[in-house]
Amino acid sequence: MLRETLRGHYKMSLLTMLTGILAIVYIVFPFDIIPDYIPVLGWLDDGFVLYLLLKRLSSKTQRYIRHKAIERKYTREEVL
Repeated sequence: MLRETLRGHYKMSLLTMLTGILAIVYIVFPFDIIPDYIPVLGWLDDGFVLYLLLKRLSSKTQRYIRHKAIERKYTREEVL
């Protein structure tokens, strides 16, 4: 999905792209709402952000799969 988005074959929403970038930045950089040096609570906010990212990407992946199925259907009909 990402490869086809970068090539311009598939249009991913701007909100999804920004959500992904911001979530990865939030998880990687040490500047958190709850600092990571607090044993369990520090990791919970990172885990929650990761959960939200995966949930959003899961729904977008389903949308991408439907898009590819429709694309294959029309391509197959044109060949016949």
